[in-house]
Parts: sequence; structure tokens; C-alpha cells
Amino acid sequence: MEVVGTTLVQGCCTFLWMEDAIGPRRVVFVRPYHCAACVAEMVRSAKLQRITISGSDSMERVREILRKQRAQLVDRWDRQLRAAAEAGFALDPGTAQVLPRLLDVVDRVLERRFRAPAASGADGRRAALQYSLLGDFLFDSVLENLPEMNLAEQRLLSDALAQAAIEVLVGTVLDREQERRRREATRLASLAHELRESMTAARLSLDLLRRRGALPQSRTARALERSMGRLRHGIEDALLDELLTAGGLRYERFKLAPVLALARAQAQDLSAADKKLQVVLPKPPTPLRVMADPRLVQPAVRGLLRAAFEVARPGTVIRMEADRARNRACVAVVVPDCRKLPGNRLQALPALSFPRRAVRAHGGALVTRLLAPDGCEMRLEFPEARGKSQAR
Repeated sequence: MEVVGTTLVQGCCTFLWMEDAIGPRRVVFVRPYHCAACVAEMVRSAKLQRITISGSDSMERVREILRKQRAQLVDRWDRQLRAAAEAGFALDPGTAQVLPRLLDVVDRVLERRFRAPAASGADGRRAALQYSLLGDFLFDSVLENLPEMNLAEQRLLSDALAQAAIEVLVGTVLDREQERRRREATRLASLAHELRESMTAARLSLDLLRRRGALPQSRTARALERSMGRLRHGIEDALLDELLTAGGLRYERFKLAPVLALARAQAQDLSAADKKLQVVLPKPPTPLRVMADPRLVQPAVRGLLRAAFEVARPGTVIRMEADRARNRACVAVVVPDCRKLPGNRLQALPALSFPRRAVRAHGGALVTRLLAPDGCEMRLEFPEARGKSQAR
């Protein structure tokens, strides 16, 4: 079909008249952006033409027309949106803001001579339908200003508009997701600050009462102190779990020895005294460094030690160590005397859930094994740092 004329109805909507080369017959295409009042004035209508065949012809003429008519297209589109709203067919106000982005993407697609694949799946079809409104508008505008376009150019323009619609839709979704994550990160940071302030105030109050003699050493006092320690670590783990879910790790190069020493110092908060457990931390022969996010490594090591306390029998001496294996820096916890677990499934321990996710996020692994006669070992394997510090 070729463009043989246009009709401006009531100074509002413009309709294209096409002529079928085989017929010959003339057809007018009614587009979704045409308002109901203008459509009522037309004496004939036709189904919407949707071309999906790809092409590879040069589209420089079409790109030039779109660049020259950009301001006019935006103004005309705004006027037609207002006319549709006055006729009772109001559209999403954001549609007016999408047109400039769609024009930019169309220009890039035509420059690449993009060969669009067929849309597959419900999401692809839904995206194409959502942006077909602007696609039809641009298609008709190009035909008005370049009526001598041949069939191959029309097909390629249709493909480019479809591809541009998908790119704009995906970009919009990504922008919204980024904004949502930013709001969630801000909310999480505020929540973490409030919770840490409350826990610090409670811990300082407890220490003040102990110094004044108002809280003597007793089983109740020790239970209260342990409960506060577990609550503090539980809050930290929950916040870090949200951080791990959101992604965005901050990699640093640091030594493992201070991390293990801090975890051993916090053993009392992990109920080591209740079972009379001891934690031995031998000095590694050579300093080990990892390239990881320290915000996640510390609670992961603490979770590994908590899992060891769960399976250890009373009075057991637990050994923590850091060593090197297969170009990986490993943190191992060895329990010589473990209680029996159903099916001997160490991996099923709830305390190992966060350490497993944290080490996998760094490209490492959580390894567990049974030792003769009744022992067990749990190991975190992190990529060893060999170069300079980096962040990603």
C-alpha cells in the first residue's frame, strides 16, 4: 500500500489514506490514539496493520525525517492526548513523557538496521501491546512526511518501532527497580541505626547496674547478658541477610586472623559457657588474606561457630583455624565430639544458612564432613586475595 492522502478531522486527528496496489482500493487506518469524536466523523475504517517482517534496507531517510519532525511530533502528540482526554478517553499521563525516549531508541535501532526477532512469551507480547500506541503514531507520522517509502522501508520501520518499544519498557522497569532498591536501602539503614542505638543503650544500662552492684553475678544475670548478646547478633544477621539479598557487595582485601579472633571473643554471647565449651584458636603459620565483603565475612564466621556450638557435646574443646587449600583461604571449625544428627546431615543446620549464602555470594563454598570416631568439621572456603584491593 502507498500513502495517497491525509484527512484532518475537526483540526484534531489526522488520518492516512492508503491505496492497495493489488486492488486497487483505498483504506483508512484508525489508530488507538485517534479520539472517539474524530473516528465518528470518518466514513470508513480498517483493521490496525501490524507488520512484523524484518528488513535490511538503509533507513537514513526515515531517520532524517524523525529528527526534523521531533519537536512537531511531541507537540502534536500532546495535543492529541488532550483531545482524547476531552472526549472521555484519557490515557496515562506518563505516555507523553515516553515519546522522546522512544524517538531516541528508534533512531539507534534504525542506525543499526536491527533485525527484530519474533516476540515470544506472554511478557514479550504484553510489552509490544503496551507500546503499540506510540508505535502507530510514529509510523503514521513518518508516512505523512515521507509518502514515497517503499514496502521494505515500511517493514523495517515497523520492526524498529517494536524493538524500541521493548527497550524503553525495559529501561523504565529498571529505573523503577533501582529507585525501589534505593528506598529500601535507605529504610534499612534507618532501621539498623535505630536498632543498634537501642541495643547499645540497653547494654550500657546493664553494665552500669553491674558496676553499681545492683545486678549481682547470678544465673539470671548471666542469662540476661547472653540473651542480649544473642538478640544483638540476631538483629545484625537479619540486617545482613537483607543486604545479601539486595546484592551490591563491597570487596576489600583484609586478613582473616582478626576476624577469627573477634568471633572467638564473642563465644560467651553464643552460649559457650552454658555447655562449658572451649574455643582454641592456634596462630596460622602464614597470614591469610581474602578478597571479600567484611560486612558479611564476620557474621558468616560467627554463624559457623554457632553451628559448632549446637552440635558439640558439653565440655568439648573446639578448634578454629585458618589455612590455605586449592588457592582458597579457608576458615575451619573442628568439633572432636559431636552429637548425633538425623541422617548425619550437617548441612541442614539452621545456623549454617547465612554462612552458606554469604560464601556462595563471594564465589566460595561451605564444606562439611564427619570425622572419626564422633567428630565433625565445617569449613568456609573464600577466594584468596593475591592482588591489590578492588571493589565491584
